[in-house]
Amino acid sequence: MPVGFSRQSGLAMLRPGILWLLFLIPLFVSGLATAEDEDDAFLSAIAEEASKVEQRGDVGGQSEQAPLVEGGPTQEEFEANLKSRYLGSFTFYRKLPGRSQEEIYLDYKSGASIGDIRKKIMDRFLHR
Repeated sequence: MPVGFSRQSGLAMLRPGILWLLFLIPLFVSGLATAEDEDDAFLSAIAEEASKVEQRGDVGGQSEQAPLVEGGPTQEEFEANLKSRYLGSFTFYRKLPGRSQEEIYLDYKSGASIGDIRKKIMDRFLHR
């Protein structure tokens, strides 16, 4: 008798797998519905927190376009203020070579907006 599977034995082997699949599909679908409900609750909580922050207005009365320090700050003061107000941008700024850091500082000192400074930090970090 040859060793191998007949067509009938192959189908018989698939039956338990199909039964498990039919059992698991409803569980998976109900899990997705629960995850969507949790996502909705999470998203609504985030939206609520965002509206609270927006209602408070600008923290410290400083706008996005205002320079970090008035006058002629040193590079150390610029870095300290960048770190205290924009930690993410500061983290990328510290990873830049000294020449790029100095270029960004000089742009800031010449009056570039903090939005432009932060964009330039990311552009330099991503080598654009």
